[in-house]
This record gives sequence, structure tokens and C-alpha cells, in this order.
Amino acid sequence: MLGLKVPYTRAQQAKEYLRKYDLFDKRYAPMKEPDGIVFPVLREFGPPFDFDTEIVQRDAPARETLPPLRDELIGILSPSELARLRTAFDAVGAIAIIDIPPELEPKERVIGEAILTRNRNLRTVLAKVGGHEGVYRTQRMRYIAGEDTRETVVVENGVRLKVNVEEAYYSVRMATERRRILDQLRPGERVLCLFSGVGPYPITFAKRGRAATIVGIEINPKAHELAVENAALNRVVNVRLLCGDAHDVIKRLVENDETFDRITMPLPRTALDFIPDALRVSRPGTVIHHYAFLPEGQFTSVIPQLEEAFSRSGKRLATWRITRVGQQAPRVWRVCVDAVVG
Repeated sequence: MLGLKVPYTRAQQAKEYLRKYDLFDKRYAPMKEPDGIVFPVLREFGPPFDFDTEIVQRDAPARETLPPLRDELIGILSPSELARLRTAFDAVGAIAIIDIPPELEPKERVIGEAILTRNRNLRTVLAKVGGHEGVYRTQRMRYIAGEDTRETVVVENGVRLKVNVEEAYYSVRMATERRRILDQLRPGERVLCLFSGVGPYPITFAKRGRAATIVGIEINPKAHELAVENAALNRVVNVRLLCGDAHDVIKRLVENDETFDRITMPLPRTALDFIPDALRVSRPGTVIHHYAFLPEGQFTSVIPQLEEAFSRSGKRLATWRITRVGQQAPRVWRVCVDAVVG
């Protein structure tokens, strides 16, 4: 087996890169070794990472291959039902979250059981009911198969996070983005994480980074409760987690003359409404990571809006850089603007 050996702390980043560029050899399972993990790859290549990697050869048996999910359900679903089946799902810890078209709901249990049979690391299959709702951005779920639970533990970037997929917003797809920002942290930084949820941003920064102080603000009491639990789970001590509306909490930070070197704002739909608050606790050189959903080819359309918001607050947008983070819908992307305060 040809493999890419990486440190355990960078396993998630490497795995996502291999899958993105179709380099992952699915015939083999990753191999754990004392000083790292070896991912099976299809060919030799020059890894573009900023950490040590090694292309290695290992003796490993090919794992048993299962037929595609559609093939497994032939005879159980009709041809028209198979055509409507959505085989992709999000794996959040031990929970699979899938979309079930209304016409397939009578067959959803057998679909869920087939997913569990094919994925031994999963214990639960849930279906989305509607979209994210309300200020808390929660997503209702319907139980389909396996263990009837909404809680699981996710490991990302060397951090363990307890998640409730129905009561608190969490995106497993943002792990690589959190790693990107983690790699930018400088020693001694003060970091403010708005909309901090169950704690993936502040706890990752506290455990894996070199920031001096991290403050997280989350309005959802259940998400805040889980973030506090996750801080204890990861034994981080330089994190302050605050529960409340960011508008109100930032007023208290201003009263205490607190400012920050870096501010994360992972709330794409309404983050612009909080730019004035973020600027109140910024200073020249502060980096604001502002997220937005934008159509392909129109990413820079957010820059004039940011410049206007900065100007109204008596600040200047000194420099900016746009990173495409992930696809939200056909031809619509989640992007991050790394905006530097002048």
C-alpha cells in the first residue's frame, strides 16, 4: 500500500485534502502508528502542507469492498425510488445525517439500516426536517435507524467536542477552515469568537494555538452549556465563555476596555449586522474573519459593504483577503474575508 504519513494533529486536514483531490485510496484503511497516521493514496505527489509528511510503503490487506448503496437497495426500492435516493450524508461523530425525499419516507428505515451496515463507525442515522431555524440556528431531526440519540463526540484538529446535532448548531464541514485560522494565530494574541456555539473555534484555538486569551460569545444556552463542558473535556484554561446576545455582551467588553487582535464571525447570513460591534473591540491591526454566502464570481461584492460599515464606525478597512470555504448551494459559496482594521 502506498501511503501518506502525517502527524495525528494534522490528520483531519490531510484527509480532507486527499478526498478533495481524489487521492484517497478507498481500497485500504488508514493505519495508526506510534508517531502518526498513514493514509492510503493512489499515487505519489508533492503534499502542499506546512507540516512534515512522508510518502511510505506499507504492507496492508485490502479491505472488503461493499457494493454502492443504490446497488444494495435494488429489489427493496423501486427503480424510480432508487433514482430519487440521495446517497451522500454528513457524518457527525457517530451520527449520519441524511436528506430523505418525502416519497422515500416509507422506506427510510431500510435506507438507514443499510447505511449503518456499510459504516461501522456510525451508530445512528437521522433525517433533516426542514432547515436551520431561528436565532439559535437549530436543525430539527427525525430518528431513522440505530441508537435513538442526538448527542455524539466529534474529534477535529486534535480537539474532542461533545455535540447535540438538534439543539446546537455545529458544522463538521468547517473543521478545515478552523485549522486555517488556527495556523494564523500569533503568540500572545487576544481572540474573540462570536457565535461560538459548542466551542469549536475557541477551544481549538486554546488547545492547539498560542493565543493568550480567547473569549467566546454564544446566545444559545444549550450550545453554551456544551461549550463549557467541552472546555473541561479538553482541559483548556485560557478560555472565557459568555452566554448572551453578542450586541449586549460586547457592550460589557467595551465597558471593561477590552480589545482583541483577532475576531471570528462565522454567521454568514447576518454577520454584517455585527460588524459595528466587532469594531468597537478592535484596534489597528485587528484581523476580523467575516463570513458570507456569495454567488460564484461575485465574491468581492461584499468588500464595499465592509468598507462602508468600517467607515460608519470611524475605522478603515486596511487590507483584505477572500478565501472560498465551502459550497452552500449550486454556484453559491461560503467565503471568509480576512479583513484587517486600519
